Amino acid sequence: MIRLLILSACGFLWINTCIAQNVGILPLTGITYHKEGIWAKSIDVKIDGSQLLSNKIPVNKEIEVVLQQPTGFTADKKKISYAAAEFILTTAKGDLILNTPNLLLKNETTGFAPKDFKALSMKFAITADLVKSNSAVIVKLRVFDLKGTNQLRLEFPINIIVKQGEVLQISKIVKALKSPPNAMAMVSGVKANTLYLSLDTNIKVDPKMAYLTLDIAGITGTSLGGIFEGKENFWVYDADFKEVKINAILLKQVGGAMEDNVVDYTLKVPFRLKKANPKGYTVRFRWESADKSQVIDVVVVI
Repeated sequence: MIRLLILSACGFLWINTCIAQNVGILPLTGITYHKEGIWAKSIDVKIDGSQLLSNKIPVNKEIEVVLQQPTGFTADKKKISYAAAEFILTTAKGDLILNTPNLLLKNETTGFAPKDFKALSMKFAITADLVKSNSAVIVKLRVFDLKGTNQLRLEFPINIIVKQGEVLQISKIVKALKSPPNAMAMVSGVKANTLYLSLDTNIKVDPKMAYLTLDIAGITGTSLGGIFEGKENFWVYDADFKEVKINAILLKQVGGAMEDNVVDYTLKVPFRLKKANPKGYTVRFRWESADKSQVIDVVVVI
């Protein structure tokens, strides 16, 4: 077995915060959510029937946002639920482009029977005429209960694909990786066994920083070289969900058996100064292969 090391040894502290917070971010698309009484088992974004793996989309494509097994709606005596979805499109600066009061208008009076409410689908398109010269836009969806006060707000920052030949990252198969309760991890194009988390405050590369350790064990479908050739990014948000700019570098360890291409992948993500408040952070890490067909995307609440 060959191991490639790019980090120092550390001690471990398990993190016990629950991922089921009222404000957060979703893996793959980077959608932020404000859970105000309405929630779902999962929130999927689809193009041409496949799940979107990033926030980059082309114009003139229908986009579908699906709430799987939505909850928080008031049902009547016949178990009919009445859902609505406001759609707002703005520029990255917040200037209004389009406002559609209800994407689910055809069901406003009839509602949704239980058999039709297992997956709540909302569809919209972003046309070239709408975005014009804007290469970045924001979609805001407010899903709300017509018979109550509960709602779910989603904000989807979109980068428009403008380069000829740039890949649209979609997949028919997206899997959730077994993770601790304070994490959500999604993979596509690869498989992995388990995600382990710990806290490291003993890194000598930057001794002022605290690091979140992500141990992704038993990755198959790629190789040691494939992991190294891929692209890594991370983002950190504070308790008010404002992005924190981190100047320290990401550290990693990649190891495994070359003969069977089983990879163990350990990341050290700098997310705060040691002297800063130890809680109230959301950390997102993303790896994608060189050809963008394989993705590992992890969100952790600390």
